[in-house]
Amino acid sequence: ALAGRSRSRRGGCEMVTVAASLDATEAALSSIRAAPADSSAPAPHEPLASAPWRHAFSTLVSHRAFVSDGFGEVAFKLEEHWEFAVGAFTMEDVARDVTLLPPQFVASGMRHQGGVYNQPFAAGFSFADVDTRMDSATVVMLNAGFLVPKLASISLAMLEATGLPIWLNVYLSKPGLATSTQLHTDAQDVVLVQCTGRKRWRVYRPPPPGKTPSLDPFARGKGTDHMEFVEEDLLIDTVMEPGQVLYIPAGYPHTTDTLLEPVEDEVASQPSVHLTVGVDSHIWSLSYAHLRQHALTRAGQPAALSDGAPVSALPSAAQRLFGNLP
Repeated sequence: ALAGRSRSRRGGCEMVTVAASLDATEAALSSIRAAPADSSAPAPHEPLASAPWRHAFSTLVSHRAFVSDGFGEVAFKLEEHWEFAVGAFTMEDVARDVTLLPPQFVASGMRHQGGVYNQPFAAGFSFADVDTRMDSATVVMLNAGFLVPKLASISLAMLEATGLPIWLNVYLSKPGLATSTQLHTDAQDVVLVQCTGRKRWRVYRPPPPGKTPSLDPFARGKGTDHMEFVEEDLLIDTVMEPGQVLYIPAGYPHTTDTLLEPVEDEVASQPSVHLTVGVDSHIWSLSYAHLRQHALTRAGQPAALSDGAPVSALPSAAQRLFGNLP
């Protein structure tokens, strides 16, 4: 819920108490051990490739700390490495599989008339076109989990673990990009898994939706809506290494880059390839706000507030309406 995301309180003592509570919650979430002890031993009748993913996703999303305090509430990075994820999807896989996707599902960000938009590839594109575009921008393989056989089992693992609608994107970035993705928010709760290369992530506390009630809090920083960096709202500033896992709730602003401190190792020369596995609660209207809207609509009542303002205009204490349904 957004009320839980922006846990500010009046009074210095209360602020310290709340901050300490959030630190303790993030520490508990970061310490979750989800990876299987032996990823080389799948369950009976289960393909080797999907066994560790199934175990890890199921353990993570069913963990008491994640269910009670994490899901939709707190951004965190796992302390453990998922060794089975290292090299799970590489540029060699991209070269083989990217043209399995229709051109509108392969895109990169572009600036146009003062806004930021996705620019899809043209029909008949090739991996060489993707490689060239990556010289100046991050390329995304949208909905790859539905169309790439190697990723389908990973998508199925998250689907079965959550029991919720999901999707899987692949993001490709060469080293040296000052901005890989602009500061923005998304409508999905996501688990990010780094497979190759490195990428820097900065995650921020969501701004109060009431300050911009006409804008969708789950689609900020897109098109002509430019978000401003608020340094005191910075929650996470980390460089993701292969095998590391980051969780970001829906509505949390984040930005990425690959302009990193030089490191002399094999990973430094690799393009960053990471999987983003998202839970589509808000896309499929699985929130209290959508439940309220549907109930009022069925009753023939307006979904807006009495003064005609959208629900996002409510004070922060009421923003729990945007939380995921249990």
